[in-house]
Amino acid sequence: MSRNPIARLIVLSLALVLAACAAYQTQHRAAAPAAESHPAAPAAVRPTGEFTELTPDGQIARIRGEAEEAKTLLSQQGRYSCCVHPPCTQCLLKFGECHCRDTVRKGGAACGDCTEAWIKGRGTVEGVSAKEIVERSQKALAGMIPKEGGEEKPPQEQHRH
Repeated sequence: MSRNPIARLIVLSLALVLAACAAYQTQHRAAAPAAESHPAAPAAVRPTGEFTELTPDGQIARIRGEAEEAKTLLSQQGRYSCCVHPPCTQCLLKFGECHCRDTVRKGGAACGDCTEAWIKGRGTVEGVSAKEIVERSQKALAGMIPKEGGEEKPPQEQHRH
């Protein structure tokens, strides 16, 4: 690797993003049985009425408030157990639930939002460090890109983030 600090920073940033994506996919693949027990969250619902009359800033504020309400309700139902505070939004939007806390406690990786929050010092699972979360994410990434015939290829079922 180059001794240039900027090049090292870019490479490290890229590795972190890829690791977070892989960790997110691994974490939610492991939680698939729980996700199958609940209907999938709708991909999108077209806004109508008063929402469309709000300014863009007003729409964003409303969406944030509704997302927080949804996370609180899901948490009360045992379907949102995030490993950071405030809880991630990535799992809410992708799966309609979050199991990052349970996965992290069992030695697994967290989703990309959670991994970023751990790096910023917002992790909430006692006995786990941000460094461990990043290392777990890197291991998850390494496991998702197996070498076949000397060439690295993503598995067929892997979705791009």
